[in-house]
Amino acid sequence: MTTRPITHRDDVHVPGMGTLAMRVTTLEHGHVRYTVRGPHVRGSFVVIPEVLHDRSVLPSTVRVQFGDDAEPGEDDLSFYWTHRLDEPVVYNVRLHGWTEHIDPDSPPSGYFLGRYATCLRGNRTHRELSFGVRRRTEAVVRALVRHWAALPHRAGLGMAAVRPEAEALAAHEAKEAQALEDQITELQAQRKAVRDRLNAVLGVLRRRPRTVRPADPAPVKVPIVDAKGQPLGVLAVREVAVNEVVPGTVVYEATGAHVYGRFTVGRDRFRPLPLPVGVRVTYGHLRSTSPYPSEQEHEPTVHGVRISGVWDHERAGGISASAPARLPASASSGIRAGMSASRATERRASAVLRALVLRYLDRPDAAALQLAAAKSEAPRELTRCREQLAQLKAQQRECETQALRHRTREAQYRALGR
Repeated sequence: MTTRPITHRDDVHVPGMGTLAMRVTTLEHGHVRYTVRGPHVRGSFVVIPEVLHDRSVLPSTVRVQFGDDAEPGEDDLSFYWTHRLDEPVVYNVRLHGWTEHIDPDSPPSGYFLGRYATCLRGNRTHRELSFGVRRRTEAVVRALVRHWAALPHRAGLGMAAVRPEAEALAAHEAKEAQALEDQITELQAQRKAVRDRLNAVLGVLRRRPRTVRPADPAPVKVPIVDAKGQPLGVLAVREVAVNEVVPGTVVYEATGAHVYGRFTVGRDRFRPLPLPVGVRVTYGHLRSTSPYPSEQEHEPTVHGVRISGVWDHERAGGISASAPARLPASASSGIRAGMSASRATERRASAVLRALVLRYLDRPDAAALQLAAAKSEAPRELTRCREQLAQLKAQQRECETQALRHRTREAQYRALGR
């Protein structure tokens, strides 16, 4: 049902400009039309409460439209190229468009007309307003917005603007709330996983260390094979150090079959498990706990080429005498410099790595070495878990606050739409 517009007359004094004679008409949907006559100004302005997503339920800002015309549909862009009825004329310049996001309780004082406030020419060309036209238009807009803010039925105007959009706004708020609630469920699952991990780390810290067997300097014959199972010779392998600097590691020295040098074999302490199940092999005698070594002592030579680097494997169970087939081997050419080794060097180095890892895993104290590696990383992992829990908890609280805000606005929009 269309309500009859309510019109009254009023005058407003604008400092530095004079008096504006206005005919104020309250239209549908909270729009208020101001038909203005004043020094170098004439025409209609429409003050429209802005109904925006994710804002307060009752509009807190307004848009000032130049000219009196029906609002186009969402897909209708003709208003951008077509003059409205009774568009304002300022200094003989016809205004077109609108300016938006104006706080009626604190109108801006400076250069605030939006980019859609233009002069539309007959050839559909938009031209910027001159400085004088802009300044006078801004003074008029400020005066009209202040007048609108003082209207006794201002709250009713906001509600009238919201009602036609209430259903769509409620649906938007429900969608946003549901997305946040889904995120909360995911965060709860993540918190549970981190708590389980933290408890596992605490369990590792509480376990008593097991006895680790000392290094056995007696050499042992170890055959090596390539990825096809073809024999590549026999190595004389002896243990140089056990659990030395890096917990859970064994340093092997291998001699024979075109190979000479040391290899540090241990659990991969940096895999995301309280008890590490992967393996990590460093070419050379590792004497630092850093996960990013550059050059080690006693780096091995294979076919006369000195090789360096690290190989890690996420699960020791996938290693055999012939698999994985190709493992990394970089020919060392200086500090922090290297190049790919030849295929023959890589083939033999891969066989040596696999054989040494299997020997490491077959040790009777393998479980003790695994626990030692886990205990060395557990304090840092405990700190990481606690920090992650705090972050997830803060994220969940923020999501819950936002979800509650959206659900509250949804309920208010649905109440307005009834």
